[in-house]
Amino acid sequence: MQLDQLKAIIRRRTAVPEDGETAAPPWRSRAALAGVVALCVTATTLAVTTAGADSSGQKFLQSGHLIYNSTIGAVFHIDGGSKRADGSVAVPGGTPGTQAVQTDSQGYVLARGSITSFEKSTLHVTDPQKAPSDEVPDGLAAAGVAYAVYRDAGSIVRLGPTSLTLPNNNALGRPVVTPDGTLWVHRLLSGELCQLAAQAGRLTCPAELQRGNIGSLAVVGDRVVFVDTTAGQIRTVSSSGLGRALTVPGLTLSPQSIIAPNDVDGRIAIVDPDKSKLHLVDTAAITGGTAKGPASVERNLPAGKFTQIASSGHNLALVDEAGTKLITLDADGNQKDSKDIPQPSDKVKPGKNDRPLLVRGADQRLYVDSVGGEQALVVDRDGSVSKPVDASGPVQKPTIPVKPPVVPPTTTKPPVPDPSLPPQHTTDPGGDKTNQPPRRVEPTRRPVQPRLPVDPPQTTQPPPPPTRKPTVKPKPTPKPPPPLVATPAAAPLSLKAVGGDGRVTLSWKRPNLNGGAFVRYSVIQRNDSDTDTTTATSYRFSGLSNGTRYTFQVRTVTRNAKGEYLIGAPATVSATPSGGTPSIKITRGPLYTGDFAPCDNPSYCYYIHIVATGFKPNTSYTFVGHTLNYGILHSDSLKVGPNGSLTINKFYNDDRGGDVWVTVGDYTSNHVTW
Repeated sequence: MQLDQLKAIIRRRTAVPEDGETAAPPWRSRAALAGVVALCVTATTLAVTTAGADSSGQKFLQSGHLIYNSTIGAVFHIDGGSKRADGSVAVPGGTPGTQAVQTDSQGYVLARGSITSFEKSTLHVTDPQKAPSDEVPDGLAAAGVAYAVYRDAGSIVRLGPTSLTLPNNNALGRPVVTPDGTLWVHRLLSGELCQLAAQAGRLTCPAELQRGNIGSLAVVGDRVVFVDTTAGQIRTVSSSGLGRALTVPGLTLSPQSIIAPNDVDGRIAIVDPDKSKLHLVDTAAITGGTAKGPASVERNLPAGKFTQIASSGHNLALVDEAGTKLITLDADGNQKDSKDIPQPSDKVKPGKNDRPLLVRGADQRLYVDSVGGEQALVVDRDGSVSKPVDASGPVQKPTIPVKPPVVPPTTTKPPVPDPSLPPQHTTDPGGDKTNQPPRRVEPTRRPVQPRLPVDPPQTTQPPPPPTRKPTVKPKPTPKPPPPLVATPAAAPLSLKAVGGDGRVTLSWKRPNLNGGAFVRYSVIQRNDSDTDTTTATSYRFSGLSNGTRYTFQVRTVTRNAKGEYLIGAPATVSATPSGGTPSIKITRGPLYTGDFAPCDNPSYCYYIHIVATGFKPNTSYTFVGHTLNYGILHSDSLKVGPNGSLTINKFYNDDRGGDVWVTVGDYTSNHVTW
């Protein structure tokens, strides 16, 4: 609607009625005018949205995607519908790898070692806050809350109205967030699956995996599942713990499998990067949905090793390991589009591990940010990929809130009444009362008539002495307390060492920092003069000699208020790497002859004959028997002998013709057809 048409509507609504017409009541005129005003606002909004004018000062919208351009130090809002940058704000200091997330009212820039927030309505940028780690975090957002998860350091920062920092949760797997804003993480060392609700004050860990099993979390609709690549199973996870397992016949997962964080039409997308294969697994049997077809669909991917995957809910996007190629697939795994990812300009100085960022936007589109954030690709809802969208244009400088001026208290004397004027009568519009206050005038504006001097009355009392105000001495300003002096941190807590084949893995807990700011941990092998550093609470030494005893030392490095480094007290531990590489070999053992009859086919119920070698001597391990048709048969804790080996008949099985194997932690036996 054009502006002239809107003016005509306003003129018609406010015109004087013709002869014989009756004027509408005032409220109807106001209501009609309000409708026109609302229409004007709508038309103006549409005009601004579709115009090509400078939009650097517009408010950031919740939909779309935020991208950080490190070459100019600014955040840009990419509108997925129009495929252009329609808003920006300067946030200097970020390096390649910096990303941005948003809640309903705030934007957050997640740089290495810092978090900077800005208000989306006013573009006011706050001072950067120190992050728990210098690593690049995983940024997630949903339901008005955002998260920064520092996986190596095991730290979680919740951003938004209920901000919270949870440090030192040990190393974490890839996190996911549900539609209601609940964060789920996998503690890699303990195997715990933990949740942090949007309003919660701490992590709760309702489920625990079998020790040594690995995999990834994913969200199917509003349900959380864990894809256990060690056991080859998918299980639901909730505040009640682990649900029943889903084993897909014929599906073999490798530890290198990459799982999409969100489902695609109810299926979990799993990529085997080494074999360039995609598996789409239907989870309706455990999540309660409706099956969309076969239990599992396998597709060959185009040439290349794809190491990133994301789902919009109806399409998939994959990025290759080199960060040069993007492909999109539909919900059945058929290719929809392919594009080259824009490469950074000479202004970008990326690190060796910096890669393009593949994320899911708030508008159910997928976005690929180039290294350095100069350009983005938009994957539309039909799987098509846009041309590169430039994250550039006029940059709105951040606003600085202006404090209201301090108005000093007035010392003007109040006006005095003029007795020469008659009282002023006013009528109260609420009734017939009449107020007769004396008229008050300023002495400087109306001169008072001069009066004849009057002799003061005679009195025998002397005039009272002038009153003196007591002298009040100002109280001395109390001196601020002396600042706390930081001292070196205490020794790391609960330091442990676990030996393996030519390696030793250390783990510990964060100590008291004694007023200092955490910087890193210093880790040293006493037999070697080189010092290694890490911000995580675990470290692995490899290339060691089996049978040789090694001593290790861990210290905490902090910084005081002057910026000086402080070296903490040491924690020391010793360990010996075990013998050869662990190996498990199985065959069909003797017929089961026990009194208990758990087999449906007793005449074909045999033990699994297990021969395990190369394990740490005199150590107990959890052995798990598997069959493709039944899932997990049995599990038991078995102790290997002084030479690190074990031979035993265990886990009877009657799954004739089935695929059978045994796992011990990360190690898997050969497969046997029963």
